[in-house]
Amino acid sequence: MTSKYVRAALTAVFLLGATGAVYAQTKPRLTQSVQKALVEAQTASKKQDFTAALAAIAKARAISARTPYDNLQITRYAMSLHVQNKDMANATVEGEAAADMDPAVIPDDEKPMVYTAGLQLALTAKHYDKAAKYAKLLQTTTPPPDENVQSMAAQAMYLGKDFAGAQELAQKNIAAAKATGKLPQRSDYEIIMSSQVQTNNQGAAEQTLEQMVATYDDPKDWAQYLAVSLGVKGMRDIDYVYLGRLMFSTKAPMQPTDMQLVGSNANKQGLYGDAEQAQKQGGPAPDSRMGADRKSIPQQITQGAKEGGEYNVKLAQALYGYGMFAEAETAANLAKTKGGVKDPTEADMVIGMSQLGQGKAAEAAATFDGIKAANPASARVVRLWGIHAKAKARPAQ
Repeated sequence: MTSKYVRAALTAVFLLGATGAVYAQTKPRLTQSVQKALVEAQTASKKQDFTAALAAIAKARAISARTPYDNLQITRYAMSLHVQNKDMANATVEGEAAADMDPAVIPDDEKPMVYTAGLQLALTAKHYDKAAKYAKLLQTTTPPPDENVQSMAAQAMYLGKDFAGAQELAQKNIAAAKATGKLPQRSDYEIIMSSQVQTNNQGAAEQTLEQMVATYDDPKDWAQYLAVSLGVKGMRDIDYVYLGRLMFSTKAPMQPTDMQLVGSNANKQGLYGDAEQAQKQGGPAPDSRMGADRKSIPQQITQGAKEGGEYNVKLAQALYGYGMFAEAETAANLAKTKGGVKDPTEADMVIGMSQLGQGKAAEAAATFDGIKAANPASARVVRLWGIHAKAKARPAQ
C-alpha cells in the first residue's frame, strides 16, 4: 500500500522548508564555522551549483569542533540539496540519519519536520521498518502532524507490520476528520480493513467495508460488499432480487456469475424487468413471458383497484423492475391500504426503492429505517438499501 501523499509531498520545496530557518542562530546555536559553511552551501544551491554546495557540506562535516546540533543541521541541509538535485538515494540516507538522531538533540519545534521528511523518504525507499519508527515518533510531536501526514504515518505502521498501531492511528484519524465535518481519508479505512484481514479478523473487516460503503458510496466498494452479501446464509429468493436492484442503483460493477444468480431469481419471481437488467451484465435472458407481461401492464394497474393487497404488491414489484417508479410506489401504497400482504416488509421495500428511483432519497432513507425484517439476511439487505439512500440524501463533500 503506497500513499499518494508520499508521491505528492516528496518535493524539494517541502523538504527545503524544513531547513529554511536553520541559519538564523536560534537556540541551540550553530558553531560559527559550521554556520559559515552552510551559508556557502545555501548560496551555491541558489545558483544551482550543486557541486559547490556539496563541497561546502563536506567542509562543514570536516570541522572537528561540531556539536550534535551542528550534525543535525548539516544532515538536514545535505538531504535538501540531494532532493533539489533529484538524488533521492542520498537524500534518503541523510533524511533517515537526521530522524535517527537522539531525540534530545532535535529541538521540539523541529521534530515534526525532521520525522515527516524521514517518513516520506523511508516510505519511498520501502524502508518500512524505519518509516514505522518515524511514524511513532511523530505521534509525540507538538504541534501534531496534519491529516495527510497522519494518514501516511498510519500506512507506515501498516507496512512495518504494526497492525494494531496502524488500526489505532487510522481510527484516530477518522474520528478527527468526522469531528471537524471533513470526509475521512479513504486510505485510513483501507489500512484498518487490511490490518483486520492480516490478523484474520474477517468479521471486523466486513464491518469496516460497510463503513466505507456508507462513507463514500463508491460503486467499486459496493461491488465488493454486495458480492459478499450474496453469499450470506438465509437469503430468500426476493432478497437476491433486492440485492440485484441495489447493484443497479449503485452502478456496482458485478461479475456475470452474480448477475446469473440475480436474473434467475428474478425470472422465478416473475419479475422480468429485473431479469432484463441483469442480462445486460451477464445474467440469463428474461423469461419469454416478459413481452406479454409488459404489454398488459396498463390492464394490470386498472385491475389493481379491484384486487387485494397481495396482487398490488406483486404488481408494484413488476412496475419497479420495468422502471415505472412512481406507479410502483402508488401500487405498493395501495397494497398497504387493502391489507392481506403475506410479507409485511414487501410493500415498504418497494416504496423505499421507488422513492429512491424518483430521487426522493431522504424519504427513502426514512422508509428503510422503518422496516424491521426478522430474518437476519433480509435485515442486512434492508440496512444496505438504507445506507445507499442516506448516502444519496446527504450533501456532496
